[in-house]
Amino acid sequence: MKTAGGTKRVLLRDIACATGFTVNTVSRALQNKPDISKSTCAYVQQVASEMGYVRNTLASSLRSGRSRTVAVIVGGVSNPFYAIMIDTFHDLAEEIGYTVLVLCSRDNAEQERKAILTAIGRQVDGVLLFPGNEPEENIALMRRSGIPFVLVSRRTDKPDYDCVVADEETGGYLAGSHLLKAGHRKLGFVYSYNVIFSLRQRIDGLMRAAREADIPESDVSLCRHQNDEQLAAQLCCWKSQGVTGLFVFCDIEAWQLMSLLAANGMSGDFSLVGFDNIQSTIHFPTPLCTVDSSMGELAKAAFQILVDRFQGDDSPPRSLVFPVSLVCRGNCRLSKTE
Repeated sequence: MKTAGGTKRVLLRDIACATGFTVNTVSRALQNKPDISKSTCAYVQQVASEMGYVRNTLASSLRSGRSRTVAVIVGGVSNPFYAIMIDTFHDLAEEIGYTVLVLCSRDNAEQERKAILTAIGRQVDGVLLFPGNEPEENIALMRRSGIPFVLVSRRTDKPDYDCVVADEETGGYLAGSHLLKAGHRKLGFVYSYNVIFSLRQRIDGLMRAAREADIPESDVSLCRHQNDEQLAAQLCCWKSQGVTGLFVFCDIEAWQLMSLLAANGMSGDFSLVGFDNIQSTIHFPTPLCTVDSSMGELAKAAFQILVDRFQGDDSPPRSLVFPVSLVCRGNCRLSKTE
């Protein structure tokens, strides 16, 4: 029995002792089984609640073979992109009586491996993975474990597993075209994330837009930055070279870049386009032109594929690509000084 200080877990036998029913009747009443009267179910559940009973889901999963939990492994929850996707997965899981276990990899292969092992150890029914760079060994680990999984937002070149992604190359093309149509003739691409598929595809799209506009390849510059000092120095250099339009890898990096520009007296020197369309869900006060990556549709598809898999679907792997679109919020234009 639980003490007054709540130091001992309440068990079914404690509820049985308090109500006078057998442990089996208590168990079935807590699950609203049809062979137990509604009044008995209500009474047992009330007593269980008053005693502080919490169902042992691990024990239940061992009996049923299902934990009714899915793991979502993301780079980090400080990025609103991941937060929005996690919220969507949570709502979808709630609809079918599932819970979501969120784990962070920091886009590091070893931490990603530990997160996968944690998910497997917790006996989750499936994994939704936003992989970092070089994920092949971790994909192989999930395959060996037999756990259903879907890669979300990123994939390798020739996926032979379930994955859902946005049309990254078209996204890069739309971002570049948008800046060029706004009058920018020298462009820069800024990124700190070095992730599979997405990075190369976005750059390829940007370069395609430049070629179609007869912009020399030398007038499209790339910068992977490690810290603010390095990035500020690169921006000063680009400013002297006449770069005015910046495509930034994702929205959160674009807003961080805006703050950096303001701190270094360069707020009016560059126009930015991001990627993700975070402002479709979170209304940040600073408008940002961006590429909408169909986050909601992508998340729903990934979740449904995973559910299908742990419910027995053994059809060939699905690789889905979702359309993107350009959202203009007016910050793409050349500055007044141009």
